Amino acid sequence: MHVFIGGTASGKRQRVAERYPEARWRDADEMMRRVPGAGVGPSPGAGAGPAIDDGDTVVISGWLAWLEAELGAGRENERENESASADDDRLGQRWRQAFTGWASSPGRRVLVLDEVGRGIVPVDPAQRRLRDLMGWLSQDAVRLASQVHYVRHGLTMRLDGKDAAAAGRAD
Repeated sequence: MHVFIGGTASGKRQRVAERYPEARWRDADEMMRRVPGAGVGPSPGAGAGPAIDDGDTVVISGWLAWLEAELGAGRENERENESASADDDRLGQRWRQAFTGWASSPGRRVLVLDEVGRGIVPVDPAQRRLRDLMGWLSQDAVRLASQVHYVRHGLTMRLDGKDAAAAGRAD
């Protein structure tokens, strides 16, 4: 698994497209629906889009939007006195299950993640929670990645991934 992380309009998508011109681009929501037991909605054979071959290079983006949608759906649980912490734990289990599967997949999985931890801390508790979750999701993805690149102002810097230095792989 390869992770590209950076702020909004930092050049992540362009760098990924240059590095993986053959890649199929998918939305995080669609891909999370494909993970057995991790998503809600149709199974891959039930209208979730074209099948993905295990050997394909798949770029998965839209993680912040996926989290926002999941938090919106979770508001009903909060009204029923279920803690946000329990919701957060379930979300974390879902993305960790997906990342673990993708990291060991025969095909390349490239995650494009939004870095939202810089700048002004929002006053709204829901926005702070969203940023916390995006940070935890990013940390979990980086832990399993073989390569990590940080993109800022169109410049790309390689960071150490799980086994990038030892293996010298070009994921």
